[in-house]
Amino acid sequence: MALHIAAVFVNNFTNHLFKIGHDIIEENGFPFEVLKPLIAETVKKISFHNPADVQTGPAQRGDKNTIEKHLNFLEKTEYSEIYTVLTKKINPKMV
Repeated sequence: MALHIAAVFVNNFTNHLFKIGHDIIEENGFPFEVLKPLIAETVKKISFHNPADVQTGPAQRGDKNTIEKHLNFLEKTEYSEIYTVLTKKINPKMV
């Protein structure tokens, strides 16, 4: 059971997050392709390191200003709840 649940998190949920990123970026006039180097770099990092050791982003940095801007941008979308939950998991002090 644990293996299957872990696989759902690292594959199914991650793919859905890619879909959300795709929708957000395309709805705002950018092609999804601009995110592909970032995706490739992330996969490369976790291939050689513990994911906790290579976590980046505003929650990891404790950047409340950026998180507030992101939440304001996402305010009227279905994505704000997902953003908040994941931000709290990365850094419980941030939201």
